[in-house]
Amino acid sequence: MTQLIIGQLLNGVIVGSLYGIIALGVTLTFGLTGIVNFALGAFMMLGAYATWYFYDVLGVMYPLAVLGAVVVVSIIGYISDLALFQFTRGNLVNGLLVSIGMISVFEALVLFAFTTTPKDLTYVLPGAFRIAGFALPKIKVVVCGVFFAVIFGTYLALTRTWLGRAAFAYAQNPEAAALMGIRTGRLQTIVVVYSTALAGLGGGLYASMYSLEPTIGSAYILKAVEAAILAGVGSVIGALGGGIILGVSENIGSVFFPSAFRDAYGLIFLIAILLVRPGGLFGDRP
Repeated sequence: MTQLIIGQLLNGVIVGSLYGIIALGVTLTFGLTGIVNFALGAFMMLGAYATWYFYDVLGVMYPLAVLGAVVVVSIIGYISDLALFQFTRGNLVNGLLVSIGMISVFEALVLFAFTTTPKDLTYVLPGAFRIAGFALPKIKVVVCGVFFAVIFGTYLALTRTWLGRAAFAYAQNPEAAALMGIRTGRLQTIVVVYSTALAGLGGGLYASMYSLEPTIGSAYILKAVEAAILAGVGSVIGALGGGIILGVSENIGSVFFPSAFRDAYGLIFLIAILLVRPGGLFGDRP
């Protein structure tokens, strides 16, 4: 039993890091645009399919396929911001409706282009690391490491660079930031595009661990929003922490209770935390 619990704990950390990378996009977008962008799940799905297409169809090396997918998703995110999201900034309801509508559009396009047949790239990096009797798939360890590096790199960029300080200033007081010469419109666009790039990266790496279907993004954006709320929307490092806590609670819960209800375990934990800390676990931290 102990070995099973430890194995599920490690798997929860790996899955939670994927929740965390999408939750980071959610918290960045909401902090600077006032939009809860549910379309980030669809952008994740686009990143996964783009990676599969570059690698399996065009024969591009996997790291370059992921990079190409991130670029493609970023361009789509930029176009979406210019055409749609810039007209909904500061309006939670309109932004929510637009993002939900985009999910349907992107899923329909992918269904038309690639049908419902699942795609698979789980053979990219076979094998496992064996540590103290535990077998950890190599690809999951690598993916988890990349997610940790990206989230901590984002945190350092936000706290150590001019652009990051400008983003924090805008999130705290948009009017004062504009008076200080910060181009707020451009800053919001940068954040939206970066958030879609994070989703594309998450999708590209997801493709190496699980089979692909057009609806994968819908489930993961819900998990990401849960993780962002659990951590406290606005906390960058908290996005990673919230994702890991959610992933671990789901995996450990499935050991003792029916796995069919694993989605409920994270929600129960979320409600319990919010009853004690309404602002989330890390709501007062950057």
